[in-house]
Amino acid sequence: MRIVLCDDDERILVQLEGYLREYFQQNGIGQPEYASYASGDALLAIEDRPDAPRADMAFLDVEMPGTGGIHVGARLQNRNPYIKIFIVTCYADYLDEAMKFHVFRYLSKPLDKARLFRNVKDALYQISVYTRPIAIETKTETVTRYADEIVMVEAMGRRVTVQTVDRLYESVQRMGEWEKLLDIGCFARPHRSFIVNMKYVSSFSDTLISLSAPDGSRYCAYLARRRYKGFRDAYMLYVETMR
Repeated sequence: MRIVLCDDDERILVQLEGYLREYFQQNGIGQPEYASYASGDALLAIEDRPDAPRADMAFLDVEMPGTGGIHVGARLQNRNPYIKIFIVTCYADYLDEAMKFHVFRYLSKPLDKARLFRNVKDALYQISVYTRPIAIETKTETVTRYADEIVMVEAMGRRVTVQTVDRLYESVQRMGEWEKLLDIGCFARPHRSFIVNMKYVSSFSDTLISLSAPDGSRYCAYLARRRYKGFRDAYMLYVETMR
């Protein structure tokens, strides 16, 4: 794992890295690689190079000389869509702008260590879930995709298909096996014939779930009436966890 920190206040950089090291040590997790920068331009000069290792988490000040944190975050997301961006600032006026490119958390200065620890825990959970490799076995090949790329799994008689964000696969794995493979918190089985990724759920009724992929493609899954409450509760818990 790699974490980048960017702030024109050296005291914040030292404090933030110290807190992060403390969190990983307390939880028995190996220390990530850290890279600290005093300006957005200095960060991009290194991190935006094609040969640079991708960052998994970034803590960015908003107002800095040169390129500000929001634009830096957008560039980092172009390199790694799974990166968790934390905006660290004492200026709440930037909140709306920061949310436009899906900031993970907005942290206020002075830093609250307990809140930082809770948010880092949530970020690590999401990274582990969405970047988990899933092997899709077909009759002719085995393809590895991230869990985040799977929109839904559907059974039609003896045929099982896996709809990803860009392709449909016909899997030789049965639904019971898929339920075990996708037992990772962001998937639900609302009907015996469907497993859905709650990230892509756009709406649902007591009988039908609508899903939207990043390219605008839309899909539908059945929701069994007897599973409605369980699915609704799981979806609300998922939404709360992902905040």
